[in-house]
Order: sequence, then C-alpha cells, then structure tokens
Amino acid sequence: MNLPKLASMVVTGIALVSFSGSALADAKPLEVKRLVFARGIDGHEPQEVGTTFSTKDDRVYAFVELSNAGADDNIDVVFQPPSGGSFAVPLKVSGKAARFRTWAFTRKTQEAGEWTVIVRDSGNKVLSRQSFTVTK
Repeated sequence: MNLPKLASMVVTGIALVSFSGSALADAKPLEVKRLVFARGIDGHEPQEVGTTFSTKDDRVYAFVELSNAGADDNIDVVFQPPSGGSFAVPLKVSGKAARFRTWAFTRKTQEAGEWTVIVRDSGNKVLSRQSFTVTK
C-alpha cells in the first residue's frame, strides 16, 4: 500500500478531561503518561488493548494520555509501517487540562509486520515510541 493512500485513511479524535488550576502554576513540559494500541475507544478510554493486530482489523488506535501543565501545544502521532516511510497525524493538546487524552487511528492496516508509532512534541522531540505487530 502506498503511503499517500495509507495516510488518507488516518482519522483522529480528541478528548479533554480534568482541569487543574494548580497544575498550570507548576508548568512542566508535555509528557506522555500512556501510549497503548487498541481496537476501539469507549468513554475516552482504549478498548481491547494489545500489541498484535490482524490485517482484518478495521482500525488500530494509538491512544495517548499526556500530562500537560503548560500552554496549549501540539503533538504528532507518527505511524511507521514495516516497509519504511511514515505519516504523521497532528493533534492539538490543551494547556487547560493537566490530564489530556487523545488518539489517532489508521484504517485497514493491511501491511503485515512490525509498525512503530512515535509521539513527538511541537519541537520535534520524541516523547514516546512503541511498536505493534500486524499479522495476516
């Protein structure tokens, strides 16, 4: 599958949760608390979490939970298929939430092998890196 076509199949979602005024006063850099892969999202939480998926799975979600006691920021969730190349999903992160959850997913991941997902901040710093496997 070519990367432009694969990138066009990426969809994103965001959820803002839990405001904490005291956390804003103690401004800290954006930090990934959790990066997991799942077959779905329900109630702003990942469902059917795993590290192995099938080419028959409709979607593979990269769910990211961040602590953000600073200003509004952006992250990129970068998907790297086994054949090389990559595509990024840009997501906004609110500075008004000390705890912020967001996710990106790719549809019909048909390339078997090890996929890598990298979460980068707006300065291109790697915040987290995890892999999942797609089987036929």
